[in-house]
Parts: sequence; structure tokens; C-alpha cells
Amino acid sequence: MQARGQLEDAAKLYRKVLQQAPDSVDGLHLLAMVRGKQGRHEESIRLYRDALKRRPADAKLWYNLGLIYHAAERPHEAGNAYARAVECGANGPDLLGLWYTSRRLLCDWSDHAALMAALSRGANPAGPPASPFDTLMLDDPHLHLAVARRRLGGVRPATRLPPTVRDPSDKVRIGYVSADFREHPTTHLIARLLERHDRTRFEVVAISIGPDDGSDYRRRIIAAADRFIDCFAFDLETTAKAIAQAGIDILVDLMGHTSANRVDLFAHRLAPIQVAYLGYPGTTGAPEMDYVIADPAVLPFSEASTFSEAVVHLPETYQPCDPHIEIPPSPSRAECGLPAGALVFCAFNGAQKIDPETFGIWMGLLEQVPGSVLWLLAGDAQMQANLCRAAEARGIAKERLVFAPRREVAAHLARIPLADMFLDTFPYTAHTTANDMLRMGVPVVTRAGASFASRVAASLVTLMGCPELVARDADDYAALALGLAQDPQRRSALRARLLAMRDRSPLFDSERYRLHLEAAYEGMMARWAAGEAPAAFAVPLLLGSISPDATA
Repeated sequence: MQARGQLEDAAKLYRKVLQQAPDSVDGLHLLAMVRGKQGRHEESIRLYRDALKRRPADAKLWYNLGLIYHAAERPHEAGNAYARAVECGANGPDLLGLWYTSRRLLCDWSDHAALMAALSRGANPAGPPASPFDTLMLDDPHLHLAVARRRLGGVRPATRLPPTVRDPSDKVRIGYVSADFREHPTTHLIARLLERHDRTRFEVVAISIGPDDGSDYRRRIIAAADRFIDCFAFDLETTAKAIAQAGIDILVDLMGHTSANRVDLFAHRLAPIQVAYLGYPGTTGAPEMDYVIADPAVLPFSEASTFSEAVVHLPETYQPCDPHIEIPPSPSRAECGLPAGALVFCAFNGAQKIDPETFGIWMGLLEQVPGSVLWLLAGDAQMQANLCRAAEARGIAKERLVFAPRREVAAHLARIPLADMFLDTFPYTAHTTANDMLRMGVPVVTRAGASFASRVAASLVTLMGCPELVARDADDYAALALGLAQDPQRRSALRARLLAMRDRSPLFDSERYRLHLEAAYEGMMARWAAGEAPAAFAVPLLLGSISPDATA
């Protein structure tokens, strides 16, 4: 970082340049950069805008102006600047991601169509690359693969480790890699699995590349693993060495292209078998990732070409869970800010999953169901303000949006039954959240599309015996939700069915799930030991519930 004196000396020099040449765009640009580094954001913004009056098609100026608006906590204007940078031909690696973040995380849809169009071009080498995660908001698995491959530098040959002689009595060492071994939805789902792995056949290594949040879930993962390796402070090379030294047989990535991932680790070929699992509902695009764990509903074999990994089907669901969370008594509606007699539509998905089309459907439901409210997860104050403005623009009073503060998982589950029904997003549907709703007996109205991310909620709803809650398209979704809202007897019957299914659905039989996943791991190991390349296969169905975990 430059010293304050050096920055001020530079500013003096550029001011002298501007005294001699007041219209110098380069002088204005350089002074604006210095003022930005000094934290003098408003002056920097004024200088950038002066420069843009003289050179309005300069992509770099627009991009840097966006960065300063971002630093000044003016995200809407930052998004405007990033959009103009794209229009002007900017091609930076993080440009679309910055534009996306300034919009979707805050439910700012002022240029939604343009942003989605830019993301849809994210695999085109002539334009700025898209983040693979961001493109999950588009229901196009072929795009997801192309963008992921571009992110990793294109298509390259896979590397393989040759088979070695193994003692049949040796345990298979599984390494789970994640930055989210903390209070996080993925960890909520997987903690029980790590605790219950068969230690006569498997050894579990948890490899953390994220911070310690001091949570109960962090402590639980540490206790569940036979070995816990904390790599948060390590760079990529040091992390790779630590994993290589651990002697992993199957290295499992729980992150894909989500935030803080290290997909690049797997290019080092740190284990004979490398697997994508759970945390990212799309392909990594990485040739070194041998397999992806899926199920027939979310990723049929007929669509395996949209994934770079060989598809392994678990017979019922790819999603694990912990059915034994102790849930406290439910609070009252008043305690949660909900009106006592109102119908409560719940939409607890993350803000970035909400799009204007779906939100418009929700507002239509509020209009047609007098007195009803929409219960959303609280977030950034600007996100909430944007949603309230969007509601009012559609003739819905902002008071009919109720924002629920974040809670730890048990308290969050306890309040869910206060909702009458859950309204899903599309195309990135509810995953852990759908599991939460179904566990607590709340009907989930969802849609299914072409991508893995768009099919998870539909898969879970069907597994719980309620396939009639899966809509065909947007119109069907709106009609289905309205019909359910206007039929309290049907809602009551669905709630009773879901609560009854909780004790017998495969979704909440974690022991049966564990055996299916372990069979998948053993199938992978068998292929490698035989010198065979990774290939798609399906794990046979285990019939009947496995009782030990039901009472554990």
C-alpha cells in the first residue's frame, strides 16, 4: 500500500497536469484513482464523471467508477457503471460478477434483462467471463458447463493416478473439502453423515479452507472427523501439500464454484478419486473431477453430457440431512411479527434467487388473497427497501412484507410451521430450505426446469409423496399457489401428509442414505482398483428403512 505522503505527492503532480491541460482524460483518470485510494470517494467520483464527459465510451473509466461507487457503498450506481463498462466492451475477469453482486444480492432489478443477457454470453471468449455460480440463475445446463470450463481455462485432458495394490482390509480414507464447516446450510445437511460413516470401512478427514466461526456446527464437524486439517491460513500450494500428505483415497469437494472455493486444488490430482458433491448444483467443468453425486430426478443419465464429471446416481436422493435436530417449541405469530389471522406465504430463499418474474407472481397472490403476507428472510437494509419499493410499484403495501431475522438452525426450524405454504424461486430452487420446510410440514410449491439447480425442490417434494406441488411453468405455479391459498382444507391435509411422511420418507432416513453413499464410494474405488476410468453408474436401492438411526 502506498504511503499517504506518496499518494498526496502523486495528487499534486496530477493537479499540475490538469492546470496545464484541464481536458486531459488521462490526468483526470489518474487523479481519480489516487483520490479513491485516499478514501476521498466523492471527489474521485466527480473526477471520473468529468473524464467520462470527455470520453463516454471508455470501458476502463466506467469500470473504475463502479469500483469507487462500490467502495462508497453506493451499489446501485456501481451497478450502473459496471453495466456501462460491459456495453463499452470491457472484458475484465470479475466484471460480470461485480455487476451481478450489485444487483441480485440487493434485489435491484433495474437492468435485470441486460444482466441476464450478459451472463448468458459468459462463455463467449469475446466478452467478459461469467461466474459459474451466477449462471445458475439461468436454466441452461449447457451454458453452465461452458462457463465453468472457461473459468478453468478451457477443456484440458484429465489426469489419473494409476491403481496401486491395496490390502482389502484397509479403510477407504475420504477427505471432505469445504470452506463452510461452520453455521452454514451445507454443514447442516452433512454433519450427521460425517458422524455416522462406518468406521470399520472408512476413515473421515475434514479439510477446512474457511474460517472458524466458533459455532456448535464447527465443533461438531471437528468431533465427527477422524482427522481435521485446518488450511484456512494456507495458500493454494501449501493446502495441496497438506492434502497430499494426508493420503486421501477419495477427495470430495463440497463447494464447486461457490464463494471461497478452491476448485483449482483438484487440478493437482491430490487423490486417486475426486468427487463433486452437495454444495454446488452444477458441474465444476474440471476434468480432474471424476464423479458427481446426483440422483435420477436432478440429473438423469440422459443429460450427463451437460456435466464434465461421470454421474453417479444414489437411488432416492443425492441430499443428506440430519433428522435428529432438537427443535424447541414454536414461537407465536406475534413474536415473529406475523398477523394472527392472516395467510402467510413464506419465501425463505436467499435474496439472489429472487427474480422480478417470480416476485411479480408473489405480489399477484397477495393481491388475490386479502390480508395475506409474504414472509421473507431479512437481509441488507437496501435489499429490504428494494423489495418494499417493488411491492409498492405493484400496488402492494410494503407492510405486507414481513422480514424474519436470521436464527440458528433449531430456532429457525421452530418458526417455520407458522407459515401456511412455501413459495419457491426459479430456476435456482430451494435446496436446504426445501428440506427444512418439508421436515416441518409446510407445503412447498415449486417448479422444475432443465438444470440440476432447478430440480432439487421438485425431487424432494416428490420424495415426500406430494408430486402435485410441482408446477409445469410460471402460469401453472401461480395457479397452483393460489388454489392452495384458497383451500384451507387441502393445506391442512398436505401438512398432515408431510408430517406423517417425515417418519417414513427416504429423505429423512439418514442411515439408509449413508449406506447408499458408501456403496457409491466403494463402486468408485472398485473401478479405480481395476484400472478402469471413471464411468457413470447407479447404486442399487436398499429396500426398507434402516432402524438404528431412527432411534439414535
